Amino acid sequence: MQNFEHYHPIYTNKFVLDWLTMSKVRDVFELRHNRRIAADSDRDIDETIVDTTGYVNNMMRLVMNNQALIWGISDKHTGEFLGMVAIWDFDHDSAIIRFEILPQHQNKGVMQEVLTRMVLFVFDELHLKKLQARTLPKNKISVHLLEKAGFSIVKKSDTQYLHFQIEDD
Repeated sequence: MQNFEHYHPIYTNKFVLDWLTMSKVRDVFELRHNRRIAADSDRDIDETIVDTTGYVNNMMRLVMNNQALIWGISDKHTGEFLGMVAIWDFDHDSAIIRFEILPQHQNKGVMQEVLTRMVLFVFDELHLKKLQARTLPKNKISVHLLEKAGFSIVKKSDTQYLHFQIEDD
């Protein structure tokens, strides 16, 4: 694997994935301050834009240390920020994917296209054998999206998470 800092931008037919630092902090804050999205992702909300700035800086530090990858997702034509996707918690042959999309862009095929591209990226570029995801059972949109992208439930944990996995053929 080469240095993670080289893995940007990444393109799909309709979207651009670029470092989170290329997105406006206020757009990322809108996503991270949203209570429903935070609840669906089982994380705390960012109370202030300073919290979001700290999050972005920390995540980019992980990228520069080859420990995580995180991209802001934007519309290829308008440049509008739509959400973010991260690949992290790398093991010798696997990683975990997380994603969040602003409510007004959900159920419009954004994550389906991005997730399809990320699966190919993980297997073809990073040469990993497994990609995993974790979501709460109540997050029906994510459950459906992961299943549609070829992920299978591998277990339910004691904390009520559904653990998904897709493997390279």
